[in-house]
Amino acid sequence: MTAGAVLLMAAGVPQADTFDASTGPTISDDLLAPLSPAEAAASAAVLAATTPADITAAARLADLSDDGSVTEPTVRPAKLTTLIASMDAADAVASDSELRCLATAVYFESRGEPLEGQLAVAQAIINRVESGRYASNICGVINQPKQFSYDRSRVPAAGRDWRIAQAIAQIAAKDMWVDVAPKALSFHATYVAPNWSGKTRVATIGRHVFYR
Repeated sequence: MTAGAVLLMAAGVPQADTFDASTGPTISDDLLAPLSPAEAAASAAVLAATTPADITAAARLADLSDDGSVTEPTVRPAKLTTLIASMDAADAVASDSELRCLATAVYFESRGEPLEGQLAVAQAIINRVESGRYASNICGVINQPKQFSYDRSRVPAAGRDWRIAQAIAQIAAKDMWVDVAPKALSFHATYVAPNWSGKTRVATIGRHVFYR
């Protein structure tokens, strides 16, 4: 899920004992509200404090309005908001099943989160593909059992969140941005505390904690 994800990725090997969407409770969209301004500011402060200095550059850049146009400035990593605003990834996602799998996971796991948090989710999924420890493609990673909490039969709703998720997926797949949570393979919601001994936390972004 997004801000309300119960447990997003398993700690270690693909068969780790985590949330099973097929048997667990249905997660309500009531949990998926965007961050409030206070939460966004707190998230930005935590990100700056927990992310390596070489990738924490931030600037006051324009945000995206509901129709995709540029509006009032907000704190975002340098150029990321501008990059997303300049992209139209809908055709690429529609014609590429791997990109669609990635965009759908970003949408359901992290919509409403800061843009860097959504990108970190996409990058962590790709890191799993490249690690050799999980499935060898994006759809395979996402569809492995007990790894994600959202219902795979659901379809993203058209609108701003889906446009952003599609752009994020393409940025991550094409390696167009630095690693937001370097080498992260696992992440969970901030309000749960799995026993992930041996994992190294690399960033806390919005309501998600990322580990490698």
